[in-house]
Amino acid sequence: MKSIRRKISVGFIALLVVLVCAVVINVFELTRMRNNAEHIIAESTQSTEYASRMLDALQKQNSAVLNMVTFNRETPSDGFGDGIIEFNAVLLEAMDKAPQSTALKNISEANAHYHNIIDQHSPTNSEAADKEWFMDSYIDAYYRLDSAIKSYLASPKNSVAVRVSNLESNIYKTITPSVLTLLVAVLILLLFYFFIDTYYTKPVKRISRSLNAYVNNKVPYQVKLDENNELSQLNDDIKELIDNLKKHQ
Repeated sequence: MKSIRRKISVGFIALLVVLVCAVVINVFELTRMRNNAEHIIAESTQSTEYASRMLDALQKQNSAVLNMVTFNRETPSDGFGDGIIEFNAVLLEAMDKAPQSTALKNISEANAHYHNIIDQHSPTNSEAADKEWFMDSYIDAYYRLDSAIKSYLASPKNSVAVRVSNLESNIYKTITPSVLTLLVAVLILLLFYFFIDTYYTKPVKRISRSLNAYVNNKVPYQVKLDENNELSQLNDDIKELIDNLKKHQ
């Protein structure tokens, strides 16, 4: 005999399994999205910090060179050396984190060119020669390095727009499994409703209507159920009861 109770139990278990899977998937995806968001924010913050520190170090060097040219000194002030040390330390740290970064390689090349131009400055230059060197060579080298640093900050890998786009992509990846799991759960619910309505609700209504018709109007009780389950057993018992009553009348 096929048990309705067993079918209902299987349906509830299947629905429970789907819901548990949905919860597990959601927790996993939300955790992954949170980790990705934290990683994106950390990378963005770190890149901004590197660029800011390099610009500060470059500004120290530039101020020292301006001081040298303005006051016709032979060498830059002490701040120039401090700026070099700070700049190189930040650049090495950034390149250690992203050794394949093209933007950082451009900064390294521009930095080498910048210091090559400064090395070309002769301590014995006259005031006119200093100004010519400054206008013709130094400014171009300085702005080349400054632009390379700003390009690094605005590069596709470090841009806020790209990072937000990556975060949106992660959100969609998180939502998709949840939506699919929800659709499966809805499908199971619909199938479960169809099963209850077909194999339980409708047969019970047929038995009830036919039994009421027999009791109230003596209409012959004729209900045929194709399924071999508890309801079919109940239907057979009712038929047997009615037959016994007829025999004793």
